[in-house]
Amino acid sequence: MTLGELHTNLLSIDSQLPHGSNLRTKISKSIENGGRNEDVLLGIGAEYSALLENIEGYTSEDTLGWINECLPDFEKYYTFLREDRNKKFSHQSDFLSSLVPEFLYQLYLKFVVSKFPDLEITTQKDIVIDMSFLPYQELPMVVKPKRVDVAIIKTMPLKIDDTEVDFNITMVGVEVKTNLDKNMISGVEYSVDRLKKTFPLSKFYLISEFADFAFEKQNYASSQIDEIIILRKQKRSEVRRDISLTKDIDIELVRSHIDEVLNYLESVIDAPESLNTRMQLGKLIN
Repeated sequence: MTLGELHTNLLSIDSQLPHGSNLRTKISKSIENGGRNEDVLLGIGAEYSALLENIEGYTSEDTLGWINECLPDFEKYYTFLREDRNKKFSHQSDFLSSLVPEFLYQLYLKFVVSKFPDLEITTQKDIVIDMSFLPYQELPMVVKPKRVDVAIIKTMPLKIDDTEVDFNITMVGVEVKTNLDKNMISGVEYSVDRLKKTFPLSKFYLISEFADFAFEKQNYASSQIDEIIILRKQKRSEVRRDISLTKDIDIELVRSHIDEVLNYLESVIDAPESLNTRMQLGKLIN
């Protein structure tokens, strides 16, 4: 297979797959540059195509069953990418780090969004975290966005002066890290605080493979971040010393996260009963 043929094949995959899109971009640049890293990209392309084919063949309708089927293939591909011969791309290009968001996207797509036809899932999208309405004729609404790795959104029609505005309610926002340190958490906290003021019922998760901070000295209970999840239940320092010590992503942790997202969406997707009805219960908020 040539790079051109591989690029053509990748044009047919779901455009929301962040790792696939990243790989396709790298192949395009390689073609433009006379085939730079051609052998590496062809090898990665073959492994990635096999991964997608395997995942498509898994038909389990049970969350835990599907994770048990798919995760070993993801881990195998992940290990392949970390081999010295395949380390040709800088971490700034987000190549390796786009794999976990892709896994989460496929999980949400199959087991979450499929149950809520009014919701959509997107990757690498700017979500609205804050908005202001101003009296200016040219610019009556100013939106402050934040780029997230994965988001479950509800598209809402919004018109300003007869002009359609691209506007969505963020139901679930997810930012994914490889190595999560306390500065990253602090940077996310402000954005999530603004998000919750604009969309008070939304959820936001910060998900990382490894922890890169002294977690025993931190307390994020007061944070607006709904949960900080360390998928491999491991500190970066352990892997830095010996990469072979890398643990697999914890299957039960992933399953419980999906259950939490499902329970949340089921609880907020419908508007609460009228105030008169709630008055009969004696509880006016929940």
